[in-house]
Amino acid sequence: MVSQREDAGRERSGSRGVGLKIAPRFVVAMMIPLTLVLLVFSYLMLGATSEILETAVDDARDEAAVALSQYQDGELPFIQPNTDAVRVVPGILRGRVTFTSENRSGEDGYAYFREAQTENKIVGVTAAAAVDDDPLAKLYGLVFALTMIVLMVAAAVAVGVANRVSQPITSLVDDVRAIANGNLTHRVRAQGGGEVALLAGAMDRMTDSLREARDAEMELSVREREREVALEVQEALRPTDIPVPEGYDVASEHVGSAEPGGDFHDFVEAEDGRLIFFACDVSGTGVPGALVGAMARAYLKTAFRQGGSLEDVLKGVNRVLAREVRRGMFVTVLAAALDQERHELEVVSAGHKLPLIHWSREENVIRAIQPDGIALGFDRGPVFERSISARQVPLAPGDRVALAGTGAVRVVSLKGEEIGEKRFYKLFLRNADEDTEVVLDGILTALEAFADEESFPADVSIIVLGRDPEGAA
Repeated sequence: MVSQREDAGRERSGSRGVGLKIAPRFVVAMMIPLTLVLLVFSYLMLGATSEILETAVDDARDEAAVALSQYQDGELPFIQPNTDAVRVVPGILRGRVTFTSENRSGEDGYAYFREAQTENKIVGVTAAAAVDDDPLAKLYGLVFALTMIVLMVAAAVAVGVANRVSQPITSLVDDVRAIANGNLTHRVRAQGGGEVALLAGAMDRMTDSLREARDAEMELSVREREREVALEVQEALRPTDIPVPEGYDVASEHVGSAEPGGDFHDFVEAEDGRLIFFACDVSGTGVPGALVGAMARAYLKTAFRQGGSLEDVLKGVNRVLAREVRRGMFVTVLAAALDQERHELEVVSAGHKLPLIHWSREENVIRAIQPDGIALGFDRGPVFERSISARQVPLAPGDRVALAGTGAVRVVSLKGEEIGEKRFYKLFLRNADEDTEVVLDGILTALEAFADEESFPADVSIIVLGRDPEGAA
C-alpha cells in the first residue's frame, strides 16, 4: 500500500510538471501585452499622422497651385461634380473635379479657379495634380516595419532576460526534485543573489534538518529494535525455577529499566546439595550488555552447578570470560552458597559494588558483608586470583539476607537525587521482620515511590532469603 501511494504521488508530481517551461512562459507573458500596446500605439499614431500628412499634402498642393496661378490663366477641360469650392487664399478657390482632357480623362483631382469679379462667376485657371495616396501607403508600411522591428528586438531581449532569470529557478526546481526523490545529501547548486540566494540557503538548511530527522528516526528505530532484542534476551535470563530449601523462604524480582542491559540474578542447585544464588551487573546496555550477560550467566550456572569452593568457581569462570569479552567489558558478581546443614552462607564478590546485607533477628541490626575481589573480565588470571576471597555468614533462625544489583541504589528522584546505599539498607531493615515476599514487595514499593513512578535508570535485581524463625538449629 505504501509503495502504491508513493507511485501515485510520483505520477501526480509528474503530471504537474507537464507544460511550458519557465523561460517560454516568461517570453509569452512579456510579448502578448507588448504586442497589444504596440498595435494600439501604431493605430493611434497612424490616425494622427495620416491626418497631419493629408493636411500637409493639401497645403502643399494649394501653395503650388496658388504660385502657378500667378503665371497661368486659362481653362482645363473637366467635369465639376460638386460646385462647392473652398477658398484657399483670397481670390482663389479649390474644387474637386474629374478631368476630361485626353491625357487626364476620367482622373480625379483638384482644380483651382480665379474668382471672377463680375456676378461672382468662377473661371478655372489652374489644375492641381491628381489625388495621390502613395504617401499614406508608405506611412503605413513604415509603421508596420517599425512595429515588427520593435517586436523582434523585444522578443530577443525577452528571451535573453527569461533565460537569465529562469536559469537559477530551473536549477532550484532540479534541486527540489533531487531532494524530493530522497537524496538528502544533495546541496543546492543554484547561483544568484537576492531572493534566490536566500531560497537556496533555506533549502540547504531544510535538507540538513530533514537528513538529521531521518537519521534520528533511523537511529530511534535501531535503538527500539535493540531494546526489543535486549528485552528478549533479558527475559530469557529470568530464573524459571527457584529451589526453596526446607526451613527457608526465598523471593526475587527483576525490574527492567528504560535502557535494558545484561544485569541479572539466578539460582543454582549444586551437585554438593548447596543452593547458590547470585546477582550480577554487566557493563554496557542494550544488545551488547544483554549478550555479555547471557554468556556470563551460562558460564556461571555451569560452573556453580559442579559445586566446590565459590572462589575456585569464579577463578575458572574469569579465565574463560576474560578471553571472550572485548576490552572494557566486565561483569560483577555477588554470590552466596547456602549450606543447609550448617545454616551458613559462603559469600564471594567479584567487584560487586553492593554488599550482601545480613539482618540479625536476635540483634535487630544489619551488617554489610563485602568480600574482596575485582570484576570478571578485567584480568585473565594472576591479579584476579590474588584478589578474590570469601566470607562465612552464619544464619540464625529468623535471619534475613538480601543480594541486589547496583541498580537498586541508583534509583533517582524527580529532583535528581539517588536513593543511595544507606537508604536502601534502611528499607531492608524496615521490612526485615516479615516474610521474604513482604520484605521484597516493601522494598520495591518504596523504590517506586522514591522515583515517583518514573522508570528506573538501571535494571533492579533483588534476592531476599530468610530462615524460618522456628527452624531447627
